[in-house]
Amino acid sequence: MSKDKTFYFVKYEFGAVEAENGQVAAQMAAHPLAPKKSEVLIIVSEKVGTPVFPNMGHQEIVERLSHLETVVIWKEEHFEEKAKELEKIAGQPLFERSEFMKALYRMIAEHNREEGINWDTVSYYLHEFCKKE
Repeated sequence: MSKDKTFYFVKYEFGAVEAENGQVAAQMAAHPLAPKKSEVLIIVSEKVGTPVFPNMGHQEIVERLSHLETVVIWKEEHFEEKAKELEKIAGQPLFERSEFMKALYRMIAEHNREEGINWDTVSYYLHEFCKKE
């Protein structure tokens, strides 16, 4: 029989409620049966600090989400999307798909919070770390 592992998670619910003031809105949002339109994002990881935020600790993620800071999530699929775009222009395969995840983690870990991450950043990491020999 296998031993259970510890998993960390962040559960982020976002949506809207109709209320007369902020206090009532907060109570309604917290109540599971209150009429509301909402979605839930759950991020699970075996590591403290989730895969989408490898340079943040679990508590920092929870604090940011609880203060409703905007979170932009970059995924391996974004590397694939940008690679296809660049390969279509070049007319040939340019990138090693097996390197996308490593490049993604590196991009997130090394990003400058003042400048952020954009499609040019993804393109840079594709060329620097995923280019075929």
